[in-house]
Amino acid sequence: MSTAFGTLIKHWRSIRRFSQLTLSTETGISSRHISFLETGRAQPSRGSVLTLARALEMPKSAVNDALLAAGFAPEYPTLDLMDTDLQPMMDAIMTILDNHAPLPAIVIDGAWQIVGGNIPAMHLMQFLPLQDPMCVVDALLSDDPKNPVFLNWETIATWTLSRLQLETAHSGKKGPLFEVYQRLARAPRLAAIDPRTILDNKPYLTMNVRIEGQTLSLFTMLAEFTTAQDIAMSERRVELFFAADEVTRAYFETLEA
Repeated sequence: MSTAFGTLIKHWRSIRRFSQLTLSTETGISSRHISFLETGRAQPSRGSVLTLARALEMPKSAVNDALLAAGFAPEYPTLDLMDTDLQPMMDAIMTILDNHAPLPAIVIDGAWQIVGGNIPAMHLMQFLPLQDPMCVVDALLSDDPKNPVFLNWETIATWTLSRLQLETAHSGKKGPLFEVYQRLARAPRLAAIDPRTILDNKPYLTMNVRIEGQTLSLFTMLAEFTTAQDIAMSERRVELFFAADEVTRAYFETLEA
């Protein structure tokens, strides 16, 4: 009979498509012992839990779940964002947001919800079909195809779906992010789209939106804390928007002025 810990390890091994032998090779733990851990015939040490978790590339929250299931304290903290220990990281985010003006920059959490942004971003967001809470995917799903804000909706939606597919594969295909992925995957407008047709000859994809009667073209990059040990901060990312043409650049420079 498997234990909660054994079920978790088997679940993540299945997600990563690891056999017990492959996991044994990656960790140095015998496949026989891994089998015993999964069935509850053996109890793991804290070190073996962390070794298995690293080999399976489990997210920090899943590592904590595995440790708790095995009877150990969590490895990664989950602090309140107002905690003084996180202040340097919060200050770093604010520095990025402020310095990126006059172009937009937003902060998104692990479920792709917009949880912050600079003044240009707040200006841009008011013209997008966002819901409450503000989620990038829901904005796409709410866009009216007869009077679109996103002028290249198919390109943006297909790329977003592909990105979400990769992220949910890493996070374990469950939780809020997976729910967001499923909402987009079920969109009827995506069903008839061949994802191979969205690419063009440009070296990057753009988001083309109609704002105040103008067509703005933006591309983005993501910044994240790769050394964050706190779970919430490790999931925070700053998305920086850049002008893909002079019309877009002039729009935001005029806005700032």
